[in-house]
Amino acid sequence: MEFTNRITEANNVPQIISELLMGIEGDFDLGILYVCPWPPYDPLELFHALKAQGKMRHLICCTCAGIIGAEREIEGRPSASLMLMRLPQVKITPFALTQPVLEAIKNKEDWYNFFEVYPNEKPNFVVFADPFAFDGNAFLAGLNQAYPGMPIVGGLASAASEPGENILMLDGEVMREGLVGVCLTGNLRVETVVSQGCRPIGETFIVTRAERNIIYELAGRPFYKVLEEVLNKGTDYDRHLAHEAIFIGIAMDEYKDKFKRGDFLIRGVMGVEPQSGAGAVGDHMHVGQTIQFHVRDAKTAQEDLHELLKQYKTKKQAVAAHGAFVFSCNGRGVNLFKERDHDIKIIQHHLGPVPAAGFFCAGEIGPVGGINFLHGFTNSMALFYPTS
Repeated sequence: MEFTNRITEANNVPQIISELLMGIEGDFDLGILYVCPWPPYDPLELFHALKAQGKMRHLICCTCAGIIGAEREIEGRPSASLMLMRLPQVKITPFALTQPVLEAIKNKEDWYNFFEVYPNEKPNFVVFADPFAFDGNAFLAGLNQAYPGMPIVGGLASAASEPGENILMLDGEVMREGLVGVCLTGNLRVETVVSQGCRPIGETFIVTRAERNIIYELAGRPFYKVLEEVLNKGTDYDRHLAHEAIFIGIAMDEYKDKFKRGDFLIRGVMGVEPQSGAGAVGDHMHVGQTIQFHVRDAKTAQEDLHELLKQYKTKKQAVAAHGAFVFSCNGRGVNLFKERDHDIKIIQHHLGPVPAAGFFCAGEIGPVGGINFLHGFTNSMALFYPTS
């Protein structure tokens, strides 16, 4: 198993091709190209020129607001990042989906027929989707049911502000909506680290009344009253952060006695109604779930990434990944941390040196508690190992 990454800030196609393939010898099984296509060049021209080189059996491309390489993050400037992979004894199944095709898939058997892959093959998925005209949550729900416990990683294309402006490419196919990806089976194992960048405040509470995305009661009391008490007991800084944005963490294992980082799925509180005491959150809720309020800022996001990577490194000890994909929210980077290369420096500090590539997304995909979700303000990493 071999991963090789190249990045470039060149702004014309011949020079980009030259820099991305500099020193590259031999053929590869899979190439993934992330393109920040600010003028003056056309990403379609770049994709076709790269495909014409014939060095990659399969090639996927996604346009984005910024790219991530093994040592650098480049935001808002013409740039490209290419990850080349040799994957011996790995079956690569490329696929593309549009919304009508997704809606026609009704059950697990439909997914098995679509991929021609079954759960006992332990598939791993890498996907890129357009955020405007594709139901990413429905896609993830379908795969979570069909392939329980199998990782799905990737992100939403982020180069566009309007429908039809993002570009997804898969081998010879060009799409301006939908989803492209690969299903990988065989001699590989994919492990994930998903840093949602939040920290908890207050204690945990049981949802005792809820409907759809509305929480009416926590521990038998109005949602708003519980939130108010948690903030009153918190620090001035917690209240300041909560005024900017407040979140709930949904415990992925309700039977744990103690919760730590990575045990919660983070969802935003969209609004509260003081009169009724209800709160609207960014996910469907049900009675019996355990939640805890969370806040987020740059310091918290940095601490969360450090801590999760420390935990992962301790668990893996000296086993180094052969390659890594990094999918970071376009609200992170310089916008949040006020410094360049923030996340990739921390990743390499804990896990490196490892060939890494990715992009700044309009939504990040990765598992929490063994279930795959679409996230925001998150860094979702996939780490690749051979099984033998």
